[in-house]
Amino acid sequence: MQEKNLIRVSLLVTILGLSFLFVYAQTLDLTPQQDLEDFSSPEKVMMKGTVHQLTVTDNAVFFKLEGEKIVHTDIILFPEESIYLREGDHVELTGQVEEYKGEKEIIAESIILK
Repeated sequence: MQEKNLIRVSLLVTILGLSFLFVYAQTLDLTPQQDLEDFSSPEKVMMKGTVHQLTVTDNAVFFKLEGEKIVHTDIILFPEESIYLREGDHVELTGQVEEYKGEKEIIAESIILK
């Protein structure tokens, strides 16, 4: 008899949990931003795209990221270890929006090669 009660309780908790997730997901505003100018300066962002115009120096890696909408974004990465990026690589990165010389760019915190 206790096994049936355990199954009933687990099904009830599962249904309640899924209902909560469904209602919570409806309240989230996940509209994608179309332009980097829409972000404020210290805001964190996540972007996907293709690496172009890659420049590697001793302390930093500079490149442009071409997104799905053909938007070019300047990215700066200060790697602690060697990083192996090539032009044409598809990457997903997270970082902070900063303004430099009147233009917005992203200081990358992490890059995942896709």
